[in-house]
Amino acid sequence: MPPFDILVHVRNLDGESLAARAAFVLARRLPSHLYGLYVAPMGAVAFSTPETVVFQVQEADQLYRDALARKDWWQGQLAAHAASGEWLVAQGEPVEALCHVARWCDFVVAERPLLQADAPTGWGPVSRTVFGAGVPVVVVPQSARVETLGERVLIAWNHSREAMRAIHGALPLLRRAAQIVVLHGAAAEERLGARHLPRLDLDAYLARHEIRAEVRPFAPKNGVGPAILAAAHEAQADLIVMGAWGHSRIAELVLGGVTRHLFQHSDLPLFVAH
Repeated sequence: MPPFDILVHVRNLDGESLAARAAFVLARRLPSHLYGLYVAPMGAVAFSTPETVVFQVQEADQLYRDALARKDWWQGQLAAHAASGEWLVAQGEPVEALCHVARWCDFVVAERPLLQADAPTGWGPVSRTVFGAGVPVVVVPQSARVETLGERVLIAWNHSREAMRAIHGALPLLRRAAQIVVLHGAAAEERLGARHLPRLDLDAYLARHEIRAEVRPFAPKNGVGPAILAAAHEAQADLIVMGAWGHSRIAELVLGGVTRHLFQHSDLPLFVAH
């Protein structure tokens, strides 16, 4: 089987980042090629004087060169985990760099820090990467434990395009999972004006892909987000597969939403797609 190209957002150059740790765990389950990407910051020149701009540019360029020199460090981490990969460095805005490299990758692994959480949720770097990457993103909360990843999976299914994109992207992991629980929720509201649209039989779809899953009806009276997280803990899942931002971010910010709740409160990694 050809390797899966996985983009890992390396946020710092000291020690093993949480995103890298999650990617190495995934690489034990999937034949993978891991692109470690560090984005060196640019100096904030908007309010700088012409005299200081030169020094800020020089400092930013030095940070970029220092990051390039960390190639052997990344290769050492790959070797320690018996993984293959490459070291990439960009300079400037992290989301732009991540979405650029994601063009030739199967999915992205990114850590979502607690101390610098999206504020408001839906406009931070991880959320914007989910919108712009064009491929699924494994969102790893800073509180997550990643001893295993993809061994026991919970799927949140509501017939939406976003949920199906997440499931399709996760198929390689699902084929290797020891346990899969599907929460079969109500179908998302159709906005196209069409009637009697065919519905996907997810159980049959997974069976055709040689994936066995336990399907559970899911109709919580209150709080879909908390109910999904509770069900994931009950199933001892180590990964939640779900669509992200099925409604507009504005609606979720004002009214609340499943994605917003899980991005804020999940202590389990999320395999999400928009």
